[in-house]
Amino acid sequence: MQTLVKRSASVLAFVSATTMLAGVAHAQNMAVSKDGRWTAVSEIVGQTATSSVVAPAGGGGGDPIYIPTPGKYAGTVGLRMVFTNANNVQSAFVCSGSLVNGNTIVTAAHCMVNPGAGTFTSASAFFHNGPDGPTVYNPALSGSTEVAVVKAIAHQSYTGQVVDENDIAIFKLNSALPSFAKAYQLSSLTDLTGVDHTIAGYGARSTAGGSTGTLAVSNANTGRLRDADNRFDFRFGDPDFEGYFDNAFGPPGVPGASAKNVWVSDFDNGTAFRDNSCNLAGFEASSAPAIFNKPVFSTSKYCDLGRGAREGIGAGGDSGTGYFVNGKLAAVHSFALWYRNDESANRFGQFKGAVSVDFHRAFINAGMLEAVPEPATWAMMIGGFGLAGAAMRRRARTAVTFA
Repeated sequence: MQTLVKRSASVLAFVSATTMLAGVAHAQNMAVSKDGRWTAVSEIVGQTATSSVVAPAGGGGGDPIYIPTPGKYAGTVGLRMVFTNANNVQSAFVCSGSLVNGNTIVTAAHCMVNPGAGTFTSASAFFHNGPDGPTVYNPALSGSTEVAVVKAIAHQSYTGQVVDENDIAIFKLNSALPSFAKAYQLSSLTDLTGVDHTIAGYGARSTAGGSTGTLAVSNANTGRLRDADNRFDFRFGDPDFEGYFDNAFGPPGVPGASAKNVWVSDFDNGTAFRDNSCNLAGFEASSAPAIFNKPVFSTSKYCDLGRGAREGIGAGGDSGTGYFVNGKLAAVHSFALWYRNDESANRFGQFKGAVSVDFHRAFINAGMLEAVPEPATWAMMIGGFGLAGAAMRRRARTAVTFA
């Protein structure tokens, strides 16, 4: 779940004077590729007291280049999920999501899954329509509107693995939406290769930019809407890879989830060294020369130095947020991926993975038609999470209804 690490003219990232939230912790579900060369993580930003955080006036001095005008993303929401463990201790975690009709939010399925925190017991969506200010998760301070989630539905084929083309979920809301909320249309694009997009979300920010990203020295808190630009560089299932990334991520001895319809963007800073879509051939040539020595990997399909001052990516708390093309929802933010260790923590060169909206059109359309449960019938459905061996292979319950 992630917010934007962006760059301002010379430094990628929005500038912020805010400090980290007290008690913030990242719950990370991590995977290493089976060849040991790539690391992937889906981040959940944990906040034990999200709704009571007081932020400096004006939102902490975020760079205006990444602050949307009021109302521009009235359908982008902050999501707060509450989990309860066996000792009845509650923990809150945040994601982002996109409104697609009057009561339906599209987000990531991994927002529903946190085995270490216990059972998923409640959720809320936070809408905001005003200028940059205090965290969206405190309506009393920010002017945001909290709306209860009454049902959450994970994709039936979601395995719980970090890299999974089915990392998508539907959250159904009660009828008390604010009047300014505006639903997004779904993009009809089937091929996102080379397509420019904008990502908007309420996740973590950086005080310095892509050079240090969200390392402890520059990590800023969540809850303020930011947007940034990027480009879809490739799809894991692209024929160019000849199946190389199929089931590449997963626990030892356990088949990886399908990643064919995962779309990947990299965090460029204008240098060839951090143009990691273009560097794929160099990363993998020693182990797969027959695949990565093809000329296509040095063409503009993979080689691009970025979109300039507004280039950015998602960070912790933006999981489930939208990637927009011409104002329409084209993909849903899923995970971070890196090859070099100095590209973790949302720094330059890091890849971000998103699942395609077009690939999940039937699931989303069915979710929009899903009825909101009547109050008299609200009950927690029995479900659970599975762990295979010592690995984070989690299978989310298909649906949870909240009393």
